[in-house]
Amino acid sequence: MLDHGFRVTKYDPRLRDGRGAFIGDDWTSIGEIGHTFDGRILTRERYEQVESAYLTAAELFARDSGVTELAVRTPAVLTAGVSSGLLLPNYGPAVSGLSAEEFYDGREVPLPVALEVVRAMLREDGVWCRLEAQDRFSLAVGWDYYLYIGSHRPCLQAVAKVRQLGLFVEEDHTSPYDLDLQEPVPYRPADETFWAEVGLLSTQTDGAVPLLVMWAGNAWRWHLVTPGNVMDRGRAALRPRALLTAFIGTPVMVSDDSMSEIAKRGQRLLHADSSVAGVMCLMEDKSTGQLLHDYLLDDDDFSTWLETARQAGRCEIYPADAADQPGALVAVLPDSDGIVRARWD
Repeated sequence: MLDHGFRVTKYDPRLRDGRGAFIGDDWTSIGEIGHTFDGRILTRERYEQVESAYLTAAELFARDSGVTELAVRTPAVLTAGVSSGLLLPNYGPAVSGLSAEEFYDGREVPLPVALEVVRAMLREDGVWCRLEAQDRFSLAVGWDYYLYIGSHRPCLQAVAKVRQLGLFVEEDHTSPYDLDLQEPVPYRPADETFWAEVGLLSTQTDGAVPLLVMWAGNAWRWHLVTPGNVMDRGRAALRPRALLTAFIGTPVMVSDDSMSEIAKRGQRLLHADSSVAGVMCLMEDKSTGQLLHDYLLDDDDFSTWLETARQAGRCEIYPADAADQPGALVAVLPDSDGIVRARWD
């Protein structure tokens, strides 16, 4: 944990109750533009003024900490199943080339790119992550327009300048998103032993092992691992620190009998008492062989998927939580030194 912690907000600390909750009348989200708070309409211009102050604050603290580059930690995208395309297509040129596939744990980005990611998080627009420079700096955007910053320095200049912006800086404040406050869930490394087990599993099935590769929360891609071809060439293209899950159950040929069985299992999964709700649905396009995937949470969406899947070549479903499928293999790609540093809890 870093020596100095700061909470940066637009909320006057004098307007807090005994529990620390803000009791003033103020906006907390970009979605409230056009609403009235404390007798004043929140305009787009006013919102952007405050947002700009927050981004300036983040930059001032980073530079006062001696940081010009930040690593993405525990990333997530807010739309399930994202696997390609630009991460933030509607943002500035600094981030224009960052693809969804490049948004992974440990990815280092220059400060201007990091600030555009912060802007997106303030707007609750598509992404969330922690940003850090190991042992020097950390940043997280919380609910209700809260900004949490940690530094190895007291950042006296940044504190003074941010207060001049009209924001409030509360010192000695630990971020609730600090990774050091959370006991990490242990994951096995996706080493040669893991891949050998995946290979063995593929020889015990009738076709191929479905492998789910997740490099950020809600960002994933499926692969089919066939006997004798345990992604020997494809492994190098996997995103660093990805979470890998080898499921049991090769996609089956579409027929009335197979779809009836899948429908029954889907209902059980959707209504199971599981720590992770929903069902992962996989189908193979009949003409192209492309793997198409969905993550579904309710009966209506699943019924629609079943009708679409009848036109596929093969399909199958899997629990959203690998813990609900005995025999599934789960591992995380380690760093070059063999240590697993990604946090998937």
